[in-house]
Amino acid sequence: MDRKVRAPRRGRRGSISVFLVVVFACFVTVTAVLFAGAKSASGRSMADASLQLAGRSVLSEYDVCLLSDYGLLAFRGDENRIEDAIVYYTEASIAPRDPWYMFFRSGRARTFSQDSVCESVTANLKEYSLLDLDNFEDQVRTAALPEFFGSMVFKNSRGGSAKRAVSREDGFERVLRNRGVISALPSNGFAGPLFPSFGDINDIPAIEDVVRSGTSVYATSEYALSVFGNHVDGAREGHFFGNEVEYLIAGSFNDNSNYSGVTGVKSRLRALRLALNNVSLFADPRKMATVEEMAAAIALVSGESMYEPVMISLIEAWAAAETGNDLVLLEHGDRVALIKSPSQWAVQNFAELWAGWTGEWRETEPMYAPDRSGLSYRDYLRFMLCILDRETKLLRMMDLMQINLKGTYSEDFLIREHYVGFRFECAIDGEHYAYTEKY
Repeated sequence: MDRKVRAPRRGRRGSISVFLVVVFACFVTVTAVLFAGAKSASGRSMADASLQLAGRSVLSEYDVCLLSDYGLLAFRGDENRIEDAIVYYTEASIAPRDPWYMFFRSGRARTFSQDSVCESVTANLKEYSLLDLDNFEDQVRTAALPEFFGSMVFKNSRGGSAKRAVSREDGFERVLRNRGVISALPSNGFAGPLFPSFGDINDIPAIEDVVRSGTSVYATSEYALSVFGNHVDGAREGHFFGNEVEYLIAGSFNDNSNYSGVTGVKSRLRALRLALNNVSLFADPRKMATVEEMAAAIALVSGESMYEPVMISLIEAWAAAETGNDLVLLEHGDRVALIKSPSQWAVQNFAELWAGWTGEWRETEPMYAPDRSGLSYRDYLRFMLCILDRETKLLRMMDLMQINLKGTYSEDFLIREHYVGFRFECAIDGEHYAYTEKY
């Protein structure tokens, strides 16, 4: 019986080999694609992290003296300088060093190879200037927050404390005359209103806006009282003016005029106290009865038509004498009630006026024992700051900072050259990135 010899299945074995080759090729291709994708994703992630770190590194170059003296975070620079800094910081991260870098480190040779480079960087400082009122106010509010908890003390980097007050001898006068310094001040050309105006209020604001505005006004006023000197508390060490808070209110380049000038704080205090003392006097029946009796007696001699003018003159004289004593008390660090009760008056009768008393302080026998429950000079300054218009107050605060730092830190210091943030865009390996960095 003949046996059939089967031919070897070479065709089937060959097809399996081809299949395995195709599968292996696909596996290699997929692996290569995944590897390339992973490398691209990691590259983008590395670039993103490096650019964010570069932006924060630029913010870390803040002005140390501005922070230590006034608690404000801002850096000095321009767009070109920021762009160069971004490139420097970014390429330090995305350019991996050669394995032999540590070996050749002492040779100062460029021993690293760059896989990625910053193809283009564009920085934008618009809207981030410290000179902008909104930016400055945000910084002041942030710096003032610890004040609400009683812990705000700015340490001076050159020694001492920004809260330290020093006394100046009588007759000491500070006048800013340098026209270059004056012309560079943030408030240059802006005088502001002498008194607050309420004529622009057309609609009743929302309660949220009132609360937000009131909180901001209070915070900036407290901040000003904490970092600047005043007439009663004394001048701050290293500061040009002694009456700094008074400068915020009056705006004169003559230090003495800010307190005792025609539009100075003392004149405003006198006007305020005179009006309040008139109110207190009118509300006191006994004092008004005394005024009416005296006015009637004088009218009998000079004529009945003189009754009302005489009465008004007597009221104003009485209130003026009381006001003079109030100012002396405030200057000596004592307190004066906003609206006085009858027992709180120093000048109780007209005999003291006719005796020639002028309202001067008597060291041995004071005209009036101070009322500890009243308001201090600092409290009256706080009231004046709160009603001072926002633009005037903030610009003059910038003035004082710039004047003081020019004298103690750098003659070239300018508020307008400092910024609280920036925006920048960068292209790396064809990918575009955009960031906003702000304190």
